[in-house]
Amino acid sequence: MITHRKSRIIPIEELEQKHTDPDTFAYNDSSYFAGVSRVGFSFVTRQAFRTGKHNENWLRIYVPGEGVWGFEDRYLPEGEGFKQGTLEYVCQKPGEEWSIKYDGPVFREGREEHITLDLKWHSTSPIMDFDKAGTSPKQVSEQIAKQKWNKEFFKRLREIHLVHIEQGGEITGTIIWKGKKNEVKLRGVRDHSFGKRNWEEWSRHIWFLGILDDGRFFNVSVIDYDFVKDLKAGFIFDGEKYITFASTPSFDDLNLTEPLPHKLSFKVKEKENGEDIDITTEMKVFFPFMMDDVYHIRQSKAEFTYGDFKGVGIAEMGIAKRFLL
Repeated sequence: MITHRKSRIIPIEELEQKHTDPDTFAYNDSSYFAGVSRVGFSFVTRQAFRTGKHNENWLRIYVPGEGVWGFEDRYLPEGEGFKQGTLEYVCQKPGEEWSIKYDGPVFREGREEHITLDLKWHSTSPIMDFDKAGTSPKQVSEQIAKQKWNKEFFKRLREIHLVHIEQGGEITGTIIWKGKKNEVKLRGVRDHSFGKRNWEEWSRHIWFLGILDDGRFFNVSVIDYDFVKDLKAGFIFDGEKYITFASTPSFDDLNLTEPLPHKLSFKVKEKENGEDIDITTEMKVFFPFMMDDVYHIRQSKAEFTYGDFKGVGIAEMGIAKRFLL
């Protein structure tokens, strides 16, 4: 059933547009960018446009020597395209170039400062569409086979099947902080998804995106919904093509001793009968967010090792608020 499901064919120009559905409650179009460096500025930003719920917005930025500043879910008027207030993402060339801009306040521990972002995203890998790669049919079918099947189960399974793309790149431009213009060059990752999403259904997840020093780009993801567990995905871009991991960890494999650790190690396989590849991550700077007051997401600037290779990126972990009480 999983293997014979037809993949959607969506032109790249359409993938790069904002999608809304006023007739579907909890429909969500989410766009995300992150720029990471080992020692300098690093930031994450997201906009989500939702049906029946308030729009979401994030900006958190690590300022060297001054910590993390930013905001989440401020009231910002929705504009044309991917725009809320002065936070704006504009596609300059589908699949290749975006601009990221913001001019306004950021906050930290009751203090306020002004920041101006004028940045360009440039792709270093093609768009990765999860409907075409990144998900192992064998791993997905094993998890679905463990569930109790009924009409409601398959209805909910269809609802979580989002259109979802990711991409590796670099971000260049300027950040003006306290009147000083800073030129930046950052490793960049981006994500765009659209479809129905309810944070109330999420139990926990990890979403790790890394860009290795040799230019390769990888993802490892695991998610527990309240009705299906351990849905897994992962890939690596080898410089020419995307390779779907044959094996990625479940939550049992992660051996979590606390809900949100600062370090993790696990194994993946690029090929079914290939060797295990060790991935380790050390989370350095944290960007927390609360989704609809029910689900806690903690993103972090992270340093990765992939076998013998080093890299940097974003390590995101999430857990339902009810498990933290």
